[in-house]
Amino acid sequence: MFWLENYSIHFGIAEALQKKYDCELYGVISCSPKQKDFFKSQKLVEFKKKWFVREHVNLKKHKYDINNLQSLEKSMKIQISKIIYGDRLFYKFNKYHLFTNQEILSIIEQELNFYNEILDEISPDFVIMRAPEFQDIELFYEVCKAKKIPILILSSMKFGARCIISNRPYPPIQFNKNNKQISIKKIDELRANVQEYSKIYKNVFSSEGKINSKISQKIDAGKLLFSMFNSSNMNSYHDVGKTPKSILIKFFSTLLRTFFRKKFLDKNTKMSFSSTKPYAYFPLHAEPDVAILRIGEFYSDQINVIKNIAQSLPVGMDLLVKEHPAMWMVGWRNKNFYKQIIELPNVKLIHPSISSEAMIQKSAFVITIAGTAALEATFYNKPTIVFSDINCSTLSSVFKIERLDELPKTINKCLNSKVDLIELNQYFNQVEESTFVCNIEDLNVVSSNLFGMGGLLNMNPISETQMKLFLKKRKDDFKILADEHIKKIEFEKIKCNPMGNNKTYEN
Repeated sequence: MFWLENYSIHFGIAEALQKKYDCELYGVISCSPKQKDFFKSQKLVEFKKKWFVREHVNLKKHKYDINNLQSLEKSMKIQISKIIYGDRLFYKFNKYHLFTNQEILSIIEQELNFYNEILDEISPDFVIMRAPEFQDIELFYEVCKAKKIPILILSSMKFGARCIISNRPYPPIQFNKNNKQISIKKIDELRANVQEYSKIYKNVFSSEGKINSKISQKIDAGKLLFSMFNSSNMNSYHDVGKTPKSILIKFFSTLLRTFFRKKFLDKNTKMSFSSTKPYAYFPLHAEPDVAILRIGEFYSDQINVIKNIAQSLPVGMDLLVKEHPAMWMVGWRNKNFYKQIIELPNVKLIHPSISSEAMIQKSAFVITIAGTAALEATFYNKPTIVFSDINCSTLSSVFKIERLDELPKTINKCLNSKVDLIELNQYFNQVEESTFVCNIEDLNVVSSNLFGMGGLLNMNPISETQMKLFLKKRKDDFKILADEHIKKIEFEKIKCNPMGNNKTYEN
């Protein structure tokens, strides 16, 4: 069973997998009505059955059964409130609609009932999906886990172009610290892999602009806006409150905010930094983002985290906080956010144009909620503190915070620790063994720009001709992804059912 969206690369994985593997395919599809026509009529992938999530959630229905929700939460061990607060549209980041508690719980209950129904009906051997981000896919993931259905999640390792398929998103890499039978590479050689991901990340953002400009030339914006007057387009919680007027108002107001907030940043942040005084480096996360809302969970309030770090530092040490350069895409942050950082006595706010790599190299240590800076720091011989389980949190030079009151003690441990080169090589060897190379960052960006992710493009129909060209052009990538999923399926079948009996596969 595949979880599919208009901008997901998983349609391409399904198309490549069906050519190589004898299985029945099912699709759970979250898309807008205009894109639904493509998924209903397309002949590229043969699904035995398809369900459209939006057909099973009535946004006008605000009644919910609290006893049913409590029962589902308890029996499936799903933390519903945490999922709600981790969703960018239900809480804090929605520009178009403020959801009431009644609306939210009604949507959650309808989705849970729907997922239970289809998973009980089909009882799939495997579910193939992307890493959960919005609450609808997060709930689907949690229900699959509760039913002990093997889940195959494709994640970027943020380590060159390496990817991993696992039963959880962005899994920490477990490795054998006693394995001495490895060739030891110098740290400069290992660092090149992390630097490769930085290049990929930068290329993705530059190519995104080029793709968007090409698409914008081909789209008749007037027709698209007119088509959005059709209320049937607004039957997803993603689209509540969106109208041609509200989208245009938000677009132009964001342009204005971007201009004035950037002026504030240019005037009030440090355009350079000194390494004569010891400092800890905290790179701000872009928001809204899965790293903060899903992985960071209880540490998503970055202002509160920064205050706690600052007051836990030894006297004479500063905390340097750098704005994330990608925040220009959402108009930067509210000026009050920046002012709260600037007012902290031993904290300096650094301009987003400053090189993060340079700041890592000259820092005493790096601290991040769930960012790739932890991995980068390790390969620059810098100890790190993190607030979540991430791919490198199994290293002895990476310290995970369990409680905020542990910060002062953990900082002292961190300052007295060093990166172990042998251990780093053991980690690197395990990464190479358990991952594969495919530039899914670029694939995701191309897919989202061609087939729509947010704004006006999210309402645009998917052209089957365009999809065929995309699949043909990137067939080598999708062949790799299909092959790797097949390997994982076969491995899981043997691991979970070694004697060939009829046991249920378990994660």
